[in-house]
Amino acid sequence: MQAPLPTDPAELRELLLTERALRVQAEAVAARLQSASRIPELNPNPVMRLGSAGEVLLANQAAAHLAQELLSTGPSRVRPQLVEAAAQALRTGEVSQRELEADGRCFLLFTVPVMEENYAMLYLTDVTTQREVEREISEQREFYETILAHLPAVVTVLGPDQRYRFINTYANDSPAERQARLGTTFVERCSAKGLPPELAVRRSRLFERAERTRERVMWEEQWPGTDDQLACYWLCSYQPVYNAEGELSQMLNYGFDITSRRQAEDRTRRSEADMQAQQSFTEQVLDLNPNCVYVREQYAEGLDTKVMFENRAMAELRHRILSLAGTNLLHEAVRRDEFNAFAATDAEVLRTGQPVTSEEYLTLANGEVRWYQSVRCPLAMTDGKVGILGVSTDITALKAAQHAAEAAATARENFLANMSHEIRTPLNGVLGMTNLLAKTGLNEQQRNYTAIIQHSGRHLLSVVNDVLDMAKITSGKLELDRAAFNICESMAKAAEPLVLQAEEKGIKVVGTRLRESCPHPWVMGDSYRLNQILLNLLSNAIKFTPKGGTVSVGGYFVSETEDTLTTEFRVTDSGIGIVAEKLETIFQEFTQAYADTTRQFGGTGLGLSISRALVVQMGGQLTVQSTAGEGSSFAFIVTLPKASAAARLAALAPVPPVEEAAVRGSRVLVVEDNTVNREVVQLLLESHGVVVDEASSGFEALVLFEQHRYDVILMDIQMPGMNGLEATARIRAHADPVRAATPILALTANAFRTDAEKYHAAGMNDTLSKPFEEAEMLSKLASLIVGVESPLGEVVPLAPFKPQPAPPAPAAPPFDLTLLRQTARGSTAFMNRILASFRTTTPASITELRAASAAANWPAAAALAHKLRPSLHLLGAALLMPSLEALESNAATAATERQAAAGQLAIGLEALLAVLPQEVMA
Repeated sequence: MQAPLPTDPAELRELLLTERALRVQAEAVAARLQSASRIPELNPNPVMRLGSAGEVLLANQAAAHLAQELLSTGPSRVRPQLVEAAAQALRTGEVSQRELEADGRCFLLFTVPVMEENYAMLYLTDVTTQREVEREISEQREFYETILAHLPAVVTVLGPDQRYRFINTYANDSPAERQARLGTTFVERCSAKGLPPELAVRRSRLFERAERTRERVMWEEQWPGTDDQLACYWLCSYQPVYNAEGELSQMLNYGFDITSRRQAEDRTRRSEADMQAQQSFTEQVLDLNPNCVYVREQYAEGLDTKVMFENRAMAELRHRILSLAGTNLLHEAVRRDEFNAFAATDAEVLRTGQPVTSEEYLTLANGEVRWYQSVRCPLAMTDGKVGILGVSTDITALKAAQHAAEAAATARENFLANMSHEIRTPLNGVLGMTNLLAKTGLNEQQRNYTAIIQHSGRHLLSVVNDVLDMAKITSGKLELDRAAFNICESMAKAAEPLVLQAEEKGIKVVGTRLRESCPHPWVMGDSYRLNQILLNLLSNAIKFTPKGGTVSVGGYFVSETEDTLTTEFRVTDSGIGIVAEKLETIFQEFTQAYADTTRQFGGTGLGLSISRALVVQMGGQLTVQSTAGEGSSFAFIVTLPKASAAARLAALAPVPPVEEAAVRGSRVLVVEDNTVNREVVQLLLESHGVVVDEASSGFEALVLFEQHRYDVILMDIQMPGMNGLEATARIRAHADPVRAATPILALTANAFRTDAEKYHAAGMNDTLSKPFEEAEMLSKLASLIVGVESPLGEVVPLAPFKPQPAPPAPAAPPFDLTLLRQTARGSTAFMNRILASFRTTTPASITELRAASAAANWPAAAALAHKLRPSLHLLGAALLMPSLEALESNAATAATERQAAAGQLAIGLEALLAVLPQEVMA
């Protein structure tokens, strides 16, 4: 109940004044409260009041968006955080703090509970910028720490008290150990590492200097090595850092490991010393080298070249050249042609960029000529130019010796040629006349005398051949042939005569054929030389083995590859043997094991020398094992290429016998200055129906050549006046090209292959060495009469004076299996395979032949004919050969003639298939 108002005016007045004062005071408070109420509203940071249920009781303008999100019902990341913060504050009654993100901004949330009114005040402060700055600082710190961690140097930070505040990973890769070192000093570090205390004392002084001078201080220090670690070197520095007040804040310490650099410097110093010593040594060696060594620019015509280096020998040669010429300019002291030759060699070196070796000569002013073998190569200079490095060896004395040796070799070769001629020429007469004598009617005693003469002549020929073989070997002119042959059969056949000789002497011969261990012994090589080796060894074994002894000869398989065959041949005897000290000397030419060997056994002492040289040239080695009084064993191993199937087939094809009809009726000119040899050739040829004219000199031969036309000319080489080569040149220059191409067969006593090549180059078609066998001469004559290759490489048909054709022979059978049987060597399986193959493939060939003829495809017909020729030759189908030749001919044969030949060949093949046996019986 309100108190009654006073009635006293004064009291009333006092009351009114008090009320007025209270009202004024209340209005002031209200104004203040109204002004204060605007503070949250104007706060740029969100301010909210939430009830216990999360309802929004108050939200300033900055919190309008958050309040709207609280009032929404959709998904929200912020609403649960705000409601949970208010509930937690009212539940605990404590002020809480947390961070949250809203609208891409980062806020610091303070929640204040008002327990008496059951609501919570939420104050949000935008710390987005602060957090970005902190993140940037963190990233920058991480960046620098990463650099420091990977920096290949020790980086530490010391405080003013010289204690570690930071240590990077390079200094210590263990985080625990780095943490343990923080707060320690380098003194403690030295104690832990066992380093000298002087290092810590020195570092302390340098720390104080850097602090005092406010400048960077650098120094080097060495840490002594231990038992398991070498000494190391460090390049260190102190960099002081001051704060705003000018006080030392921290000291940065850097340490770089320069151990490798110091070691490299030490090596460099040692290397420089070694290089200096090496350079002095090299200079001394070069100066003592008798060869001229120099480095210079390229020679240029009319100018002296710049010399960068020359050794003492070169300097002395230059001084001598200039002093003798009385000039200081080298291009004036050297002859122009010689100087230009040097310049041309320089140009070739620079053009090719490759070393060039040359022989050159230098004529001194006094007329003396010096020869040099020079090697020049390009040399890159430091200024980018390319110079000439040269080494010239004085070969003047060697050149003189070479000329003398060449003269001696020429003299020896001439001597051997003359000796061969002087021995072979009369020997040809002896053997030729003896052979002719043997064909006459002789009694038993006369035949024995004739046989002795023939044997002695052949023995003398073998001695001459041995000497010539040795001469070829020592001069490097012995060449090996390359042909396919059965190495087993060839050597076995060659040894047969000696085996018979041994049996006649009462020596037992035991043989082991190569085919027992090697079923396919076909190779490419020189069968004659291989046989010569084996015959020399076998002949020696028989020679030095007494009656009742044993000689063993055998061939053995060693190994093979896809392309080669390696075999061993061994000859063992039970003869007189060889003492150990003579085992090597027996291979020297003209040397035998014992002084009386020649008197007791004969021989020249060349057989083993020739055999070893031949084996070496074939890539093998001839060895010997021997015991005096017990016998010897000689063996050699050779590796030869295997023969292809085509080469074997060609080698198996028999050589057709020389037919007397091929030379009968021909006219031959024999040019020979030796009367006996002329008579031998004349008698031999006339016995085969050849018309022979004789000339004793080249001049006489040219006269007869103009008067008559000859099928072949037999031309001796060495003749007085005009020799055979000069006479051949005159014949080849004849105006009539047909007569100029008359076949010429060289008769020579020279046995070198180079001689035969020289004769061929001079225009001769073939060579016949004296003494010759009758069959060999007839064979060569027959080959030349059938056709001859001229010096121009053209096949020239026969000139006139061909023999008259013989009367027609009776019809021959369509086939003859004689050649097939010879080739098969009696193997019926081989013959039947050939017959079956021919029967299988020929019908298709007949069809192709008729198709080619119908289409006038003569190249295809010629190819078929060429394909059929080997089989038809092997089957002896002589009647079909003219058709083959007509189809294969390169001449301009008319199409009608070719068609006729193709038809005849097709019919002949069908006829042959009709009568050819299915198989042959053994």
